Amino acid sequence: MNEMNKTALLECNDLLVGYGSALETMKIPFDFSLSSGTVVALMGENGCGKSSLLKTFAGLLSPVAGKVLLNGKPLVQWAPRERAQSISLVRMSSAVPPRMSVREFVRLGRSPYSGIFDSRTAEDNRIVEESMALLDVAVFAERPIAELSDGERSRVFLAEAVAQQVKVLLLDEPNAFLDIPRSHALFRLLKKIAVDRGMGIIVSTHSVEYAERYCDRIMVVNGGSVHVAVASEARKNGLLDWTEAFDAE
Repeated sequence: MNEMNKTALLECNDLLVGYGSALETMKIPFDFSLSSGTVVALMGENGCGKSSLLKTFAGLLSPVAGKVLLNGKPLVQWAPRERAQSISLVRMSSAVPPRMSVREFVRLGRSPYSGIFDSRTAEDNRIVEESMALLDVAVFAERPIAELSDGERSRVFLAEAVAQQVKVLLLDEPNAFLDIPRSHALFRLLKKIAVDRGMGIIVSTHSVEYAERYCDRIMVVNGGSVHVAVASEARKNGLLDWTEAFDAE
């Protein structure tokens, strides 16, 4: 699908991200648009503001300046339940209930669609089972999620987000605890579900290889500014120069 023909799901205009008026995270306002069917790698050094940017996109952190639009509507105008049906932020460091099973946790992804009595339909159950199968976690569906390895747990977090059926998926270092084969599989899957389901995905990662190989664009936070380029042109345009900054030491 041509970029011009894709639907803009998430947009920001003159955005500044940070905590309070100090602008600790970002100094230069920027514009950005996330289209359906695309995966964007979010990169930068530790502490540069990637997590703050994801929180701002998700509506969990208010912009210092500028605005964020979700499906053309200012994010601040979305009711929490409606927003949860369209956008999700997945953080692999999130705490988990000690006795909750994998299946019960993935079912939480259907909560934004439940009625006042938190009922689950046959369709909800089908989506939960499909999401677990997609992320290869059905084999331990009845195990407590707290007993899983970090890598297994990260896949469960993703299954819960897929069950939520959002259009915008924000991932904070989803392959941090995955081995190399599963990391490759994860990025291939992200690209597939973005295209198949018309989703827009932003994935924070430290892996230049995965960003260049599997993502459509690369967004870099560096020195208080944000730059975005097509993945195949990011290195040529200097967006990845920061990854080689310490080679001479």
